[in-house]
Amino acid sequence: MQISVLASGSKGNCVYIEGESGAILIDAGRSAKELLGTKHHTGRLEEAGGKKELIEGILVTHEHSDHIKGLAAVGNNLKKTVYGTVGTMDAFIRQRTGAIRFPVQTVKSGSMYEIGGFQVEPFVISHDATEPCGYLISDESTRLCYCTDTGIVTDSMREVFSRADGMILESNHCPQMLKTGPYPEFLKRRIAGPRGHLSNQDAAAVLRDLGDSLHLAILAHLSEENNEPEKALITAQDGLSLHAESVEIFAASTVDTLTKASVLKSPGSCRESCSDACWRYRFNL
Repeated sequence: MQISVLASGSKGNCVYIEGESGAILIDAGRSAKELLGTKHHTGRLEEAGGKKELIEGILVTHEHSDHIKGLAAVGNNLKKTVYGTVGTMDAFIRQRTGAIRFPVQTVKSGSMYEIGGFQVEPFVISHDATEPCGYLISDESTRLCYCTDTGIVTDSMREVFSRADGMILESNHCPQMLKTGPYPEFLKRRIAGPRGHLSNQDAAAVLRDLGDSLHLAILAHLSEENNEPEKALITAQDGLSLHAESVEIFAASTVDTLTKASVLKSPGSCRESCSDACWRYRFNL
């Protein structure tokens, strides 16, 4: 299983996952031009080493714009089935004003589906959307769990996490930066609430529970205003403790490196992060 984070954060989210017999996308929160390219412009997918012709479906987590902003255009371009829960797909279709030239199929949390050569299991998360979900994606004996945009981690979510070899996990904010930052109080409460976003410490607690059962941890959906890649990485490493050296850790961030320095991988290190060029990194699981 090969993984490329084509976009991550409030400006848009999209992940490309390639297996032996096909590939899938999770979310499409950037434009089709950015993700897929044009005749005169190379998109992030191609730059990441992905292949458009391998994509067999698009999984959608929820209907917020940073996850579906480019979905209609990407779906119309690929003409492949888009999958999401009933609530998510209803909300997406209600928001559309243009034509949809691709199939739509609803999925149910807790059920298993075959998509693009992968076994896909949606699971319930806690976010202020209609019917949001995460995904456990299996390719033969390898399992990747995708979980962003959730304010809490429930026991049922932990059970799903425990089956994963790799995690794409939200590490949205540093609580202190959020508390002292520029956001209005209602937005701070929403982010820190049970239907908001996981903090660095929340993500670290998940990683602490998983320990050395993980091979890869990609920290995702970092806030530009309320987080820094270094803070997210250090907190995650503290959570993994003695297991940190055996887990490849990556912070997929949209932080502007002109004002906040990124942390790059050094030879022999399992710790790395980057700025908004995160799609240039490809991971094997």
